[in-house]
Amino acid sequence: MGVKFISGFRGYDNAKQGIRRSMHVGSDLTSGRTVLNPSQAFDSQACFVYLNGVMLKEGNSGAGGDYVLTGTSTITFNVAVAAADVVEVISYNFANPTLPETMIETNTTISSAQSSEHATAVTGASYAQSTDTITKTGAFTNNSVGDVISVTTSPTTNSLATGRYLIKTRTSANAVVLEAMDYSALTFSADSASANINFSQVFSQKVNNLTLINKVMLFLNGMLLVENTDYYRDQQNITMDSTVALQTNAIVAIRNFGSFVFPTSSEVQNSSITIADEGIATLLTSDDLTANVTAVFNLHVSARHATAANDAYRSTNIYCRAEVNVASDCYLHLVSDAGNINTGMELKDAGTYSSISSFTDGKIGIGVTANSDRWSIIMGNRSSHSIVAGFKAIAITN
Repeated sequence: MGVKFISGFRGYDNAKQGIRRSMHVGSDLTSGRTVLNPSQAFDSQACFVYLNGVMLKEGNSGAGGDYVLTGTSTITFNVAVAAADVVEVISYNFANPTLPETMIETNTTISSAQSSEHATAVTGASYAQSTDTITKTGAFTNNSVGDVISVTTSPTTNSLATGRYLIKTRTSANAVVLEAMDYSALTFSADSASANINFSQVFSQKVNNLTLINKVMLFLNGMLLVENTDYYRDQQNITMDSTVALQTNAIVAIRNFGSFVFPTSSEVQNSSITIADEGIATLLTSDDLTANVTAVFNLHVSARHATAANDAYRSTNIYCRAEVNVASDCYLHLVSDAGNINTGMELKDAGTYSSISSFTDGKIGIGVTANSDRWSIIMGNRSSHSIVAGFKAIAITN
């Protein structure tokens, strides 16, 4: 038997495999029991799905298939499963000795301010959807841009939902502007002016090179915590649950495992970034590339249709200038562009925060934005299908 190439790595003599396995019942599925988001991310090139112990066939119904994989976290069944059916998902994760799995360490000593702010419960806040502002007298005295709040109660329909949010701007001790954990704008359509929103302030730590499919272990004073119970992954943030007690001088140790190409101090890169249609993702911020307020760098961005068999793609090289504090001094200049997803990558440096509505329908776009604390490079997808993207940024000068 010849060498088999799977998951991008050579076969029997050059790959080590790890298994990811999750089991669900039909009632766990959404969209009429047709969509499953397994508890373990999968590699679409080495994923096997079983229904009541019988292995199903991948593919759409026209090809005689039973299900379709999207990205690393969504399985869509062509026919709805029964509520009592048992679905098992098994995926193999491959590690390549040529590009070995390594560990990145991030350690934080909890300050007295972080200790006092974490798990602080606030009741009776209001929300204005037009400005994404949450208001409560005296609630934000010690908060900064980039802090995280966890909304626990929000009974107003179509208003600010329960979940975790970043503080985008602190306008006063009484009010802050919120954004999603991926730095995208919120899209709620109703105010909650009746002061019925409750939230907790929670500790969150940014971890460079973190992805949703990397392995993470988090220790609090040497004790291993449990993911999705004690802490959560939000893009490149590890966010503590409010039930975890954080004391002053406690050590939060994050161990992030994956196969990394370690960049020099003047470059940053990432790949396999899945962006749904009408979705947006932050590629990098000033925290990733340089600590200085101004950076000039070469950005190479590529994207393809999330279905590898589809030939739709786009690849673009951009010169960027990014400036903290002054959004109007941030620029994107196209160097080269090729591909058949629409007519070209759209560049947005309008001097304000970009949102998904900033980009033209049918296109993929790159935007550069800034506030008083950071600049950000974002990628918006309005190409009418999910995409998988990657980028590499190399500083010309910092």
